[in-house]
Amino acid sequence: MPRLDGWLDPELEDLFRDQPELADTARLLHTSRPLAEADPHFRHQLRGHLMAEAERSLRRRRAWWRVGPAHAAWSGAAVGVVAVAAAVVSLLFGHTQDHQNLFASSNVAAQHAVSPADVITVAFNQPMNHQAVEKGVHIQPATTVNYSWRGNKLVITPVHHLVGNTPYTVTIAQPSIRASSGATAAAPIQITFGTAPTPPPGPSTPIPPRLAAAALGSAETGASVVVAPDGAVAVSSGLLPAATVEASPPPRPSSPSASPAAAGQLGVSIPAVIDFPAGGGAPVVRGPSATALAFAPAGSLLAMAVPNPDGGSLIEVAASNGGGTTVLGQAATTVTALAWTSNERLIFADGDAIKSVQLSGHQRILLTLPTASGEVDALSSSGYAFVAAPGSTGGGQLLNIAAGTSRLLSGVTAGGVAFSADGRTVAWIDAGGAGSRLVTEPVDRDTPASVSTLDPSAPTSDVALNVDGTEVAYVLSASTGAAQLVVAQLPSGAPLAVSPAGSAPAFAPSGGGFGFIASTPSGAQVERGMIPGSSAAARLAAPAAASSTLDAFVDAQVRGDRKALTALSGPGVDASARAPHRLSRAYIVSVSASSDGTVNATVELIVDPTGHHSTASVADERLALSPSTDGSTYLVVDIDTTSLHDQSSGPHVVRVSSSATGAFTLQISFDSDLDASSVPGAISVTSASGVATPISTTYDTSSRTATVTLASLPAGPLRVAVSTALRDIDGQALAAAFSATVAF
Repeated sequence: MPRLDGWLDPELEDLFRDQPELADTARLLHTSRPLAEADPHFRHQLRGHLMAEAERSLRRRRAWWRVGPAHAAWSGAAVGVVAVAAAVVSLLFGHTQDHQNLFASSNVAAQHAVSPADVITVAFNQPMNHQAVEKGVHIQPATTVNYSWRGNKLVITPVHHLVGNTPYTVTIAQPSIRASSGATAAAPIQITFGTAPTPPPGPSTPIPPRLAAAALGSAETGASVVVAPDGAVAVSSGLLPAATVEASPPPRPSSPSASPAAAGQLGVSIPAVIDFPAGGGAPVVRGPSATALAFAPAGSLLAMAVPNPDGGSLIEVAASNGGGTTVLGQAATTVTALAWTSNERLIFADGDAIKSVQLSGHQRILLTLPTASGEVDALSSSGYAFVAAPGSTGGGQLLNIAAGTSRLLSGVTAGGVAFSADGRTVAWIDAGGAGSRLVTEPVDRDTPASVSTLDPSAPTSDVALNVDGTEVAYVLSASTGAAQLVVAQLPSGAPLAVSPAGSAPAFAPSGGGFGFIASTPSGAQVERGMIPGSSAAARLAAPAAASSTLDAFVDAQVRGDRKALTALSGPGVDASARAPHRLSRAYIVSVSASSDGTVNATVELIVDPTGHHSTASVADERLALSPSTDGSTYLVVDIDTTSLHDQSSGPHVVRVSSSATGAFTLQISFDSDLDASSVPGAISVTSASGVATPISTTYDTSSRTATVTLASLPAGPLRVAVSTALRDIDGQALAAAFSATVAF
């Protein structure tokens, strides 16, 4: 319980020592009333009478006063003592003029969780000079308000509500505290309080933007897609109206093998491989439905494994510029996977072997599969294959084709494994435990690492990797049965974008292009879009696990929970010793993450103002968090905290965040109502190298938030700065320039 320092008499302190509720009441009365001086002789005389009466009252009821519950104390001697305390506060702190006492009280004084939607009231004990009182009101942080009176009560209504999780000081200047009778106060009124957090403090993981995509055409359920470097999308089993489809020339065999039916003979009811050009235009039918597809690294050729009329599969290659289709090779059984190892060579797998074929038509067996082996689900450009375990046991072997060696990937189910386009990373869904988890590792090292997903409790499927293994896509199946396609960063797992209902994700080898199958009321649709912020691995939002640790750590600091701080800190980090004690609140200003998964955050720690110290005390803190080995949890590994100091007057930045929904924007929130004309010129954004980034800035008065829209997104992290040219509505400037690293 805070002491009533500076005004409580030692004898009264002794009376209140066992009754903290009464001490709090006295403190509330004191902090909500103007300070004034009473006549010294009157003070001593009154004090003697009051102390004597209080002591007699306590002596009569001391036995049950001390042992009874707090509410029982109010029913007996407490009534007398509270009346004594109120009289002391009223008479000692009310200034007498014309034989009248002038005092005031407030509904929010000394409160620490005032609703941001609440109003501030100041109730006087006699009619006041309304105009004079209103003229003397000053609120920090600066707040636009309206005034009204209900009898002798001044009602201060913020126009845009109060800011959540923020300390406030309301001051009424002494010369302005004038009653209609002419009575005045000898000192200003200062009302200090804090608001409740709404929403809760800290950068809760931002809602990832919806994947902006355009529908290209219909597809069969279960179809797959591939994306070319230029953004062209091909679907393995598409359905389009005949009027919108161009037929590619019939296949031109490079050997005497049989040719499939010409694409032009396909009707709308027959599923087909359909190529949707990058620049728009009519889609092109490349052939009958394929069991496997792959664009060449250069994007100029599309390889397809299509049914052979004589049984098995044909390996065909179609030129993406609208040229003819060439049959390169064939397999006696159905081809289940294929991949380009260069622009001149393909590898593919059927039920018997893994083979290669050159554009010249030369074909050879690379590895004969054991008789009891399962199906080859995926092939990599670097010469690795995933061979599923036979039957429904799950799991399988990651096979080095050239070396003939393998290792176990546990829990993998059919379709639950993928390679990055550069062939260096493998990802899979491990469904071998109670749930499912997303796992990645380099193909040449047995070092599996779990990836945090958007909803760890939901089953995961349909995994895909981008070209260099820095991004992953997967499908979550919620308990409601609705699927959700998620694109996220690696290794952090921070989500980049989501699609409400999608499957079969596929990345373009470059440029951020993305394709997938969307579930719509009219059936499966092929869709193409761009991944927000995908081109720069350094632009990472905080992963869910890091945000959870960060929120819990800051909350434990405010509570002073040493046990929780120790559990959330890494080895050798003494969090309790590095942060100020007796904090009232804290908020997380900014968060940025690195490509290695580490997270850095800036935090403001606050001790609310009191009746004896009307300015909030603050400490600036920087935290560093590192992931566990499997990436499922984070710990605070470094803390840098300044000592407590008085918070500067003027506006303060309370939150910096970013968004990539439709456009790349930054949101900078403040605790004060700002002079809107000062906002655009005070904010700037630069690249990591210090080059200014063109921006446009708007300010929303209701949310006290500046939105900065970037004309383009340069490579690498960005730095946002707010200069001292920023002013609040009272003309107060930002005390010191602010800057933060931002992420998309």
